[in-house]
This record gives sequence, C-alpha cells and structure tokens, in this order.
Amino acid sequence: EGLVAATVGVLRDCGYEPRTDGCEVTMANCPFHALAQDFTDLVCGMNLALMRGLLEGPDESVLEACPDPGPDRCCVRLRAVQSTTA
Repeated sequence: EGLVAATVGVLRDCGYEPRTDGCEVTMANCPFHALAQDFTDLVCGMNLALMRGLLEGPDESVLEACPDPGPDRCCVRLRAVQSTTA
C-alpha cells in the first residue's frame, strides 16, 4: 500500500491524474496529450519508460508498468506484479 501511494504521489506531481483500484493504477489523462496526437509511438514509449523507471529500485516492486492504450486516458497502466512461483 505504501509503495502504491508513493507512486501515485510522484505521478500526480508529474502531471498525471492517477486513479487507483487496489494495486492497479490507471492514469485518467496524459500530460502530453497534445503532443501524443502527432507522435503517438514516441509519447507512449516515453510514458512507459518513465513509469518503468519510476518502479525500478533496490527493492522488488509490487507494481509493473504495462502498455494498455485506451480512449481518454494514458496508454500505460500500472498493475500488480504476477507471482511466478507456484
């Protein structure tokens, strides 16, 4: 919970409008929307790289950044990391 709250705070400070649903975070906007109209691949790739970089660190993150384009929101969604252990 603490990591999700901290991540949401940083994204809000960067101009995103994060919305949480448990351990899933959707951006209700893209701060680069106007630029994304002409340079979609560049802006969406930049958003994905920014959020992946935000989640990197010495501790294992509970979130991962995934491409998930949709109308009226950012093209990246943060979701809970899927466990690979059975």
